[in-house]
Amino acid sequence: MFKRMRFGMVFLALVFALLSASWTLNAADTAKPVIVLTAFGTSTAAFDTYQHFEEQVKQRFPGHEIRWAFTSRKVRGKVAQEKGQRLNDLPTTLQELKAAGHTRVAVQSLHIVPGEEWEKKIVAETGKVPGLQVALGKPLLSGKEDQERTLQAVAKSLPKDLKNTAVVLVAHGSPIPQGEGAYLAFEKLLRSRYRNVFLGTVSGKPTRQEAMEAVKKSGVSSVVLIPFMFVAGEHVAKDMLGDDPESWKSELMKQKAYHLEGITRGLGYQEGIVRIYLDHLAAALKTLQ
Repeated sequence: MFKRMRFGMVFLALVFALLSASWTLNAADTAKPVIVLTAFGTSTAAFDTYQHFEEQVKQRFPGHEIRWAFTSRKVRGKVAQEKGQRLNDLPTTLQELKAAGHTRVAVQSLHIVPGEEWEKKIVAETGKVPGLQVALGKPLLSGKEDQERTLQAVAKSLPKDLKNTAVVLVAHGSPIPQGEGAYLAFEKLLRSRYRNVFLGTVSGKPTRQEAMEAVKKSGVSSVVLIPFMFVAGEHVAKDMLGDDPESWKSELMKQKAYHLEGITRGLGYQEGIVRIYLDHLAAALKTLQ
């Protein structure tokens, strides 16, 4: 008698578990699309930029589950080693969502240009999970309208005196033509609209040397260095504003004793820039309706 009761209880528990699992999968299937925010990543305190951006996403798109994915293997490894925290790449995040029963996902890139990270680590990966419908939100500079809107957003942070002050926007750079072309197009737009505002990249074109020469020829007495990156992480702390003899700050001071100012917040804190990304995400979500 006891054995029969015990078997019956186990059987009922199993049935309940199966029904619960089925309900969970159905709920995931009918829920709003999951939003996956995908960035290069950083191991610095600038990580709080991502938290700030997520809050903006929640306000604009309430009721959506939000996940993160990071494209830099080096950053993921460093965060795991130094902080004991696991950061997923995009394939892992998509696989986890599929396993949880989700069928619709909007992936929003937080990269600046449609460069190598976008092509190889986002676009190429999103079609590899059968049964998962994935829509992509494009990077910041993905067309002429984006270029114009980005310029308008950045312009709000420019100093009023551009006669005696030069501004250098410091970007990461891209090793592929599509990404490099987006940077060059934005630099051309900058030059056509603003005096003494230049764009240079840590690696690629427009080059750092070209930006330095432009500052030198301008004859200004002051220079403002502004990160043209989503987060002001290690590139800003070391490459842009570090005390190393080869940093942007040091190289500029070799030219002339400029009054130099460095901005230590990335584009992810600029309202106009955030709005562009959110509009790209809205377009992606619309395709999943």
